[in-house]
Amino acid sequence: MNIWVIAEQQELALELTGAARTLSGTAGEVITVLTGTEAQAQMAVKSGASKCYYINGEMPLENYAESLAKALKTAKPRLILIGATRRGKDLAAKIAALLGVGCATDGKNIEFTAEGVKIERMVYGGLAVSTLISQEETVIVTVPPKTYEAPAQEERTGEVKAFTGQPSTKVKVVEKRAKPKDAVNIADAAVVVGVGRGFAKQEDLKLAEDLAKVLEGELGCSRPVAEDLHWLPEDRYIGISGQNIKPGLYLSLGISGQVQHISGIRDAKIIFAVDKNENAPIFQNADYYIVGDLYQVVPALEEACKKALNK
Repeated sequence: MNIWVIAEQQELALELTGAARTLSGTAGEVITVLTGTEAQAQMAVKSGASKCYYINGEMPLENYAESLAKALKTAKPRLILIGATRRGKDLAAKIAALLGVGCATDGKNIEFTAEGVKIERMVYGGLAVSTLISQEETVIVTVPPKTYEAPAQEERTGEVKAFTGQPSTKVKVVEKRAKPKDAVNIADAAVVVGVGRGFAKQEDLKLAEDLAKVLEGELGCSRPVAEDLHWLPEDRYIGISGQNIKPGLYLSLGISGQVQHISGIRDAKIIFAVDKNENAPIFQNADYYIVGDLYQVVPALEEACKKALNK
């Protein structure tokens, strides 16, 4: 079974390459296309790619849609996995239109069955799981980061080449500037402490920051805290249109738990919630919870954690 992987982020490319190798088996061919260097392409080979093309130019990946579609039309892979970043989703839609094939977004638990390619995806903001079966010759599936674990690097050999297709846009990139943002990446944090509107003032977030520091975790937040109140940068916003996280422990403080937020924390191994509203929806998704006043519970939690961790 031949599978193509296309991703603009190195880590995501490795995650999808590993997943594609598992799906295709040892006899299948996995072709990876990534934006990066030849050395990064070699890492994709060590993750399971039979062949890896790298695009090391200034143009965004979605501008290669036409040249990638041309290559895919010739290769006729059974499955095309594309990293579900904003650019990746744009690229997936363009390629699907150019090839005239179906595209399933935000896929999980993909497998080949006798009926076709089976794809699970979250719907209704994470409230339900939809199962699709594609019987088309080729199907495109976008896959969010962290859906699969990046495989261990193995001593493998494979072909590595620069992608020779040309970008189709007439727009010229004259300069790139890094977007100012927090130095942290909460998507990779083992412990995340999320704060919501249960805190009355911005300065009160210090309580959560202190607890996160004791737990060696990072601070995240609900959408209103980032977008409405601007108490924290948008990079820390967790939810359906923010970041999806997968920590070992997610500690929710003063977050009611609307479906948009739950969608972003669903893959946390343990969810611990604190809120004064005993009917808060977050409790239905929590492994452990405390109904209580944040201003009493959080300091008590901090002291208990310090004692338990000998800090």
